[in-house]
Amino acid sequence: MAIPESKLSQWSNHGSQVGSKRTHEAIRKALESHAWPAGMTYDFRLQGSYSNDTNIRGDSDVDVILKFNRAFWYNADALSAEDQAILNQLPPATYRWADFRREAFTALENKFGGLVAQGNKSIKIKPDPPRLAADVVVCIEYHKYTSLDSFVEGVAFQTSQDKHRVINYPKQHRDNGAEKNSNTEGLYKRTVRMFKNARNYLENASIIGHDLAPSYFLECLLYNAPDDAFQHGLRDTYISIVNWMNRADISKAVCQNEQQCLFGSGSEQWSHEDAENLAKQFMTLWTGWA
Repeated sequence: MAIPESKLSQWSNHGSQVGSKRTHEAIRKALESHAWPAGMTYDFRLQGSYSNDTNIRGDSDVDVILKFNRAFWYNADALSAEDQAILNQLPPATYRWADFRREAFTALENKFGGLVAQGNKSIKIKPDPPRLAADVVVCIEYHKYTSLDSFVEGVAFQTSQDKHRVINYPKQHRDNGAEKNSNTEGLYKRTVRMFKNARNYLENASIIGHDLAPSYFLECLLYNAPDDAFQHGLRDTYISIVNWMNRADISKAVCQNEQQCLFGSGSEQWSHEDAENLAKQFMTLWTGWA
């Protein structure tokens, strides 16, 4: 017996946004009330599933970006040696990203006290109901140059433990997801939520491990599915997507930002083997539903 339409409809439902808005507002006020050093300016916004409209019931941690605006890191590998030399002559910034992260931690600690802790990739704020837990990603603007006058804008930060630089493109992720949703008549984001809940079902049943399919990687994989795989009936969509996962060559899949490869050996990439395992379990869930 296949999974009923009613169950898939329940899985595709949108999670509440009330808690995320309350949490975002509390952090925003904490940052605005802080006495920042002159010249240290920032942008602050939601990111992740709450920003991309793919959050599901049970999602708790709110991801927010706090971006330093007065400096940037860059990649000029695509430029000529002459153009790279021009960029290298830019004057050093008055404040560095590390200075900004320290100041951000102070601002949050002044407001939330012992609920704030340093994480490897973010500043962690524990929940204080009705406010949710939050991960504050303190980052700096990142430029991937295609010419001296043109670049793709992203964000970057450095991990605390091994000083590894993490690069992402949240604006492109958000914009591409919105376009995919429009191209599929609003079905893409419903489908993402449906498969996130299906993944959670498998995790809760101890069929897969909790770290096999992080939400970001799963969403990126679904982004690579052809538009015509998203059907008007959720049962048709589920089996269409799962057939695609199991039969297509997904090894060349890209992240939803279309700037990075989904699979690889990097710390911010997914294991192709884990994705194939997940696809098989989605199929077994469909065929073995009782």
